[in-house]
Amino acid sequence: MKLKTNTILWIAIITALLSSCRDDVVVVYPTHDPTGDTSGGEYAGLYVLNEGNMGSNKCTLDYLDLATGVYSRNIYPSRNPNQVMELGDVGNDIKIYGSSLWMVVNMSNKVEVANASTAISRGHVDIPNCRSLAFDGRYAYVSSYVGEINAESVVGGVYKVDTTTLQVVGKVNVGYQPDELAVVDGKLYVANSGGYQAIHGKGYDRRVSVIDLATFTHQYDINVAPNLALIRADRHGRLWVASRGDYLTTPSRLYLLEKNANGWMAVADSLNIAVSGMCLFGDSIYFYGGNASAQGQYTGTLGIIDMKSRRVVNDHLVTPPADNPFKTPYGIMVNPANRDIYVTDATNYVSSGKLYCFDRDGQFKWVTWTGDIPGHLALVPHDLKAPAFPERDPTATYSQYILAVDEYMPAPGQFVNTMPEYTDGDTPATMAAKCTEAIGGNNGGLVTLGGYGGYITFHFDHSIANLPGQRDIYIKGNTYDGNSEPGIVMVSQDLNHNGIADDPWYEIAGSADTDSASLMVYDYEITYTPSALADIPWTDNLGRHGVVERNTFHTQEYFPLWVNGPLTFRGTLLPKNATNQGQNGTQYWVLSALRYGYADNAPNTDIEACSIDIGWAVDSRRQPVALDYIDFVRVYSGENQQCGWIGETSTEVGGAEDLHLEASLDAEARRKGTAK
Repeated sequence: MKLKTNTILWIAIITALLSSCRDDVVVVYPTHDPTGDTSGGEYAGLYVLNEGNMGSNKCTLDYLDLATGVYSRNIYPSRNPNQVMELGDVGNDIKIYGSSLWMVVNMSNKVEVANASTAISRGHVDIPNCRSLAFDGRYAYVSSYVGEINAESVVGGVYKVDTTTLQVVGKVNVGYQPDELAVVDGKLYVANSGGYQAIHGKGYDRRVSVIDLATFTHQYDINVAPNLALIRADRHGRLWVASRGDYLTTPSRLYLLEKNANGWMAVADSLNIAVSGMCLFGDSIYFYGGNASAQGQYTGTLGIIDMKSRRVVNDHLVTPPADNPFKTPYGIMVNPANRDIYVTDATNYVSSGKLYCFDRDGQFKWVTWTGDIPGHLALVPHDLKAPAFPERDPTATYSQYILAVDEYMPAPGQFVNTMPEYTDGDTPATMAAKCTEAIGGNNGGLVTLGGYGGYITFHFDHSIANLPGQRDIYIKGNTYDGNSEPGIVMVSQDLNHNGIADDPWYEIAGSADTDSASLMVYDYEITYTPSALADIPWTDNLGRHGVVERNTFHTQEYFPLWVNGPLTFRGTLLPKNATNQGQNGTQYWVLSALRYGYADNAPNTDIEACSIDIGWAVDSRRQPVALDYIDFVRVYSGENQQCGWIGETSTEVGGAEDLHLEASLDAEARRKGTAK
């Protein structure tokens, strides 16, 4: 325990000045258009990924709410206000897997991963020149050109990504410039285009590469046609592959691949049909292809191919309005629930595109503007409860500081019963209220947690959003250089919405998890036994015992007086950080700071060092967990050590602050749908 009044006062002044200098986050809100379409059936909404022109950094995400019929353009900035205003450069693919939304941003060399219900980022995966996605089990597979367009062409690859940790766990080389992928019976099939090869005069690639997923090895290649682009698996375990051709002598065609007698996939048929985009539904292929726009109007085909007869059975799939014709169809999807047909139009490739909707008979329903070059669509299942994305009520007022302390349970220590002060008749509830009075708001008080395990739990008047890659919560203590008493931080979501901290807790993994992993003790347990006005004895689950020693400076009872009987605490025990550097029998204790991730570990003036990232949360197995937000924070003393006349090492808490209030409020309003 350390307490120097002048130091604390000076730190408080500096902290206030620093806090007042932080710039507010500028939030860019989406624009909305009503479509009147509320017929989504089992689907809650539709995400539209707009590619944006290469080099313009204008990849954007739109959302059609099929409950309200509202189409919202460019929703990502307001969901993630501390990221760049757009997703990046060139959106290339979008898919929903489990509860996550995966977006390939090609020229930004990343796969952005967000919560599918909120569009709040979980993080991203760095993959060079990434192109398309496929999933199987717990893994995502991402095709990659690897090299750059102006560089000497290099062989492409498929990256294997753990969907839980968002870490790349493997890579396999395939053909040149691989595009789409499809999974059939434990095999991953990859369509290679060879586009960069052709630019360098080496001809297009013709192969579908086959990867065995069990061993994640390249098995063999299937020779199909030049410049392969699309590959889709049907419900019969077959593959439909579209070739763009060489733009000279070999036309665009569609190919059917089936397993031969040896169980290997091979070309079974070639369909003389130009296919630029397609969507498989039942035994039909909805497609567009053929001529580009002529005199401002598309003259190619939008139709249906029957998989059984392998013929075009409808070459006039939809009828756009005469005053709003297609210019450049760029994406197509069928809603399986009601068979509505969505067609995107890239128009002139340099300005806003369009999204058209037609009913199952191809009759026009509505059209709306989108971002630039809308090319990729993903339907949101109802069980993900996709939000309507309302804006927050601007008239409401909120605070970035603690609203209330929920629970206060210190371990024995020399400042217990004085910070805050116990009086006869106090209960756990009244002691928690005294803690609120001390550290709630911006009151500037201090609460001691005593020895190892002592804790405090508090909440704000709103949920705190997890902004990826940023520190989210600033926790004050009373540390000064050479006297760090690190406390472990835990976080929890109010999943049952009862306002009580009774849902699962997750520990914030700090630097000791890597810097001193062999010295950490997980699942540590300690029990303190009352001993009136005497040293407080303890035993732990390591077979050790000791005491919290009394000293002459503090003569009150060290055991919390509102508690009857022994106290047991469980958690993670940090490595000892105290050394006596005194000489010739003197005591000069130095308590070294840990690098990051703990409360009361660094001076309050170092806001970054005193702050934690919700993204560091781990479960009981020390595995990362993805939390979009949290509602409760708990801090407990992480050291079990005595430092001579200084006494026990005890964490103190002097308040806490949400580092991005506006972003948290907007995220909460979207999640709860309570905005006005």
